[in-house]
Parts: sequence; C-alpha cells; structure tokens
Amino acid sequence: MKKQTRSYWYNSIKLRLMLMMIIISIIPLLFLGFYNMKIIKKEVEASIHKQHALTASRVSYAVSDLVKTLQTSLETISLTNSEVFDGDDVKQKENLLYSVLKNFPHLEEIVMVSSHGEEVVKVSKRYAISSKDLKLMPEEVQFQKLKQGKFFIGSPKIDIDNQIVFDLGVPVGGINEDFRGGFIAKISLRQVMQEISSIEISDGSYIMLVDEKGELIGHSDYSQVLRRQDVFKSKGVGNLLKSKTDDGSHFKTLEFNPITYKSYTGEDVLGVYGLIPMVGWGVVVEQPLVNAYATLSTMLSQLNLVLFLIILTITSLGLFFIFQFIRPVEELAAGVASVKRGDLDYQIPKQSNDELGLVIEAFNEMIGEIKKKRDNEKVAIQAEKRAAVGVLAAGVAHEINNPMNNLGFYADDLLERLETENIDELKEEGVFKEYLLSIREQIHRCTDITQSLLNYSREVKSQDKEVYIPHIVNEVLKLVKYPINKQNIEVDLQWQEPLPYVFVDESQLQQVILNLVTNALDAMSGGGVLTIRLIYEGKLIGIEVVDTGEGILEQNLKHVFDPFYTTKPVGKGTGLGLAISQVIVERMGGIISLENNKEVGIKANVWLPIAAEVIKNETI
Repeated sequence: MKKQTRSYWYNSIKLRLMLMMIIISIIPLLFLGFYNMKIIKKEVEASIHKQHALTASRVSYAVSDLVKTLQTSLETISLTNSEVFDGDDVKQKENLLYSVLKNFPHLEEIVMVSSHGEEVVKVSKRYAISSKDLKLMPEEVQFQKLKQGKFFIGSPKIDIDNQIVFDLGVPVGGINEDFRGGFIAKISLRQVMQEISSIEISDGSYIMLVDEKGELIGHSDYSQVLRRQDVFKSKGVGNLLKSKTDDGSHFKTLEFNPITYKSYTGEDVLGVYGLIPMVGWGVVVEQPLVNAYATLSTMLSQLNLVLFLIILTITSLGLFFIFQFIRPVEELAAGVASVKRGDLDYQIPKQSNDELGLVIEAFNEMIGEIKKKRDNEKVAIQAEKRAAVGVLAAGVAHEINNPMNNLGFYADDLLERLETENIDELKEEGVFKEYLLSIREQIHRCTDITQSLLNYSREVKSQDKEVYIPHIVNEVLKLVKYPINKQNIEVDLQWQEPLPYVFVDESQLQQVILNLVTNALDAMSGGGVLTIRLIYEGKLIGIEVVDTGEGILEQNLKHVFDPFYTTKPVGKGTGLGLAISQVIVERMGGIISLENNKEVGIKANVWLPIAAEVIKNETI
C-alpha cells in the first residue's frame, strides 16, 4: 500500500512538472509576439483604413445607385405607362403608384403631379389618403424645378413619424408645352440605412450619413438619429464641413481620406470620410481603436515561426494526453459500454498507478461485486423455481392422473370389444376412430400439463424479448389448475384489447406472476375469488392480482419483501418468493407493491414499461 501511494504522487507531480515546462516554453514566444505586434501595427492601421475606405465607397455608391435607380425607374414607368399617366382613371394611377411602393421598400410615399401643379394621386405605406388630402403646388419650389424638366433631391427632414425622410422629384416630359407633370417620392433614410447595414464592416465599426449642414441623418445604430445626436465634434464630420462649396449648399468632391482622430463619442477612432454624389451628403466610417487593434491576432502574418512553435508545443501536449489520459478513458468507456450490454466478465487492463489507474481498478472491483450479486440472484431465482415446482408437483400429478385413467378405460374397453364383437363392424361403425381420437386428446392434455411445468422449471439464460402478458397468465393458470379446482376458487381474468407487449424475460415474468398467484391461493384455502386485471395506462402495463383472503396486518406489510420473511406456516414457504420477485421486476425497469385490498384480501401490483418499439410507433 505504501509503494502504491508513492507511485500515485510521483505520477501526479510528474504531470504537473510537464505542464510547468510547457508554460515556461510558451512565455518567450509571447514576448516575441508582443515585439512583432509593434512592427505590424502600422500595417494593420493601413489595412483597416483601406477596408473603411472601401466601405465608405460602397455606401456612397449604394445611396447614389438607389437614387439613380429610383429616378430611372420612375422615368421608365412614365414612358411605358403614358396612357395611365395621361388618362383620367384614378384607380389605375393608384395601382401604378402602389406597384412602385411595393418594389422599393425604402419608399414611404409617392405623389403623381399634373402639369398644372395639382396632386392627382398620392399613396402611402402608412396612411390612407383621400382626395381631400391632395393639394395644389404650382408656386412651390419643388414643382417649379419639375416644370423646368429637372429632377431634384430635397433636404432631409423629420416627418410626423419622427423619422428622417427626403424627397426625390422626377419630371415627366420636357419643358414648356412638353411638360406633362411628374412624380415626387418620399424616401425613408431609416430603410436606406437598414440596407446599408447589411454591408459587412469590421467589428465595432459604424457608418454615419450627414447632410450638407453636417447634421446626422443616418447611422448604423438608428437610435443615434432618433436622439438627434450631435456629431459635429467628430473630426471626420468637421473636415467635411470645411470642404463645402462656395455657396455652402454642398460638399466638394472628395476622395475617401483615412485619418486617426477623436470622434464625437470621445473615443480615438480610425475614420474615413468622403462625398456621396448626386445627393450632396457625406459618409463617415469610424472604428474605435480598441476594436481595431483587437484584430491584430488575425493579421500576424510575420509570426509564422512563432505559430509553428506553438502548434508543435500543443501537438506534443496533445500526444502526451492521448497516451497518458485519453487511452485509459476510452478503455474505461468501452468497459462501461460492455457492462451496459450485460457482459460482466469484462476487465479493463490497468496500465498505471495514477489517478485513472485507481479508477480502473475500482471499476473492475465494482464489476466483480456486481457479477457475484447477479450470480447469487440467479441461484436464488432458480432455487425458488424448484421450490415452487415441488409445491406444484402434487397438483400436476393429479391433473395427469385423470387423462391417464381415461386412457386406461379406452384401452380396456377396446380390448374387450375386440374379443366379443366383429372387427369389421367396429371399423365400419367408426369405433376405432372415435377411441383413437379420444386417446390422442388425452395424450395432448397430459403433454400440455407437463410441458407447462417443464417450461417453468427449466434453467435458461436470461433473454429479453417482446412478451404478451395474457399468454403468460394463461400458462400460470394451467400450472395451478389443480389447487384452483380443489379449493373451489373462482378465477376472474380481466383485460381490454389492444394490450401492448412488454420487453422482458418471459420465464422470469412467469415466475413473478406464479408467485403472486400462489400466494393468493394460499390465502384462500377455504375458497374465494382470484381476480387478475391487466391495465394499460400511459407507457406502463399494470398486473393486479387480488384475492379474497384474510389480508396481512398493516405493521407486517413493510416486511413482505424482506428475504426469508413469511406469514405462512412452517414448511409451506421459503420466504424468498416476494424478495426475488422484487429483484426481477426492478431489473425489468418496473415496480412491485403489496397492499391490503379496500374490500377484503390482498392486492399485489406490478407495473412494467411497454416495449420500446410500441413507444416509438406511438410517437410516430
């Protein structure tokens, strides 16, 4: 024992030393990594700036393309649906505008304007609009631009739903006499930002849109727009404002310039800003430096040697644990699986005296104890069977005696008639056939009785299969037919179809039912009623065996499953029947109980799970 303890601690300390050596070997690699981070920091910043510039360019293109696409679509619609535009059918015009709303998710509202400046039709995604809501706009600036044959983009503004929108006007026809009217569409910048947010950006980055005044009109986090967030403190926005045209209405054309600065949030950011053509707004993409530098681990291309050493170290560590830890664990898992399948002879080879070795040793000892217990239970079950066979022998002998007497009678009578009567006449009258059929019937009767007893007493290897309980009950009743008739006991067998199968060992279930029935018959020596009910509830089948005997005192009920406990006279029982029945039922995944019946006698209950295949079919 002392030697084993020393080996145990030796293996544990060795494991700790190896882990310490691995950690010490990694520390220099970490210092080398930090040194190289400084070298590639500038390369990372340049890479992120380039990515942000690309993102800003894509946003600029997306907004410009959205406006251009809508403009082109409205112009195409006016050309391809001129009869609708110039006609008097208001319903057709509404349908035309609704189709435009459906195809452009960022549109909130669209108006068709006549050549005289009156709103002919207006449709909205949010509100129902009637003819009373239409207005005249011949003097408004928007209509005057349309009349000049120019499309226009209005300044962003807040609508009644507290969201940022802007107008897009598209004329129909030319100028003067060729002018036929136009469309004015209201576009939601919130919807536009939702489309822009689908653009893949770096972790922690955000996109801002600002108008020509530098006010925030779009943000990846739209709540910033709703809060009217002031973004003037962002240096990217400030540089955009400095680049205004001489009249101050638009930004000058700018490249997407990357810089590092403080944003309106007070954080240091990597930022890119530039112009959005057509609309005259600006786009700013910013990423906090904290998030930007967090990506360094994915861009350390110069640390290939370090990565190789780390991988080599990890591989070595993995191989160590595979041979020293994983293999015994797999063997232990294989042992558990083998025992689960019922193989109690399986032994896991012990290869070391470390912690896993001790576990494996304890596992083997546990399996040995379980095997001994199973063997003892098997012997006890078989002994109880043989004891029951002895009890049943007299009854079986009496049952066989009756058909044997009948066989003797038929043989004697036939011999006597052969001496006194004509053989041909007996044959013609069918006497031979009648006697032979009777003899065969009596032989089958004897065979049936003896076969039932043999099936019960035979020692067979436990084998679970699908079993139909009524068949087992009928076999048991055949074995106890003699005491039932002798004691003048009435049998009441009750069940309702369909009754599912159970997955158990047929011989052992027969032993349990026979034990309960025998106990019930012993309790009714002066006659009575034996009731056997088969009940199907949920995923369980219940077997109730009820007698009309005297019952058991309540203080004795708690002892009925104790080995060698019995209330029968000396020499009448072993006291093991209920104890063994409990072991068998619990092994089948069921429960067994005994209680005094409410009316008279004892009620024994056995509940067993139905076969798994039945449960599967019910689920399907």
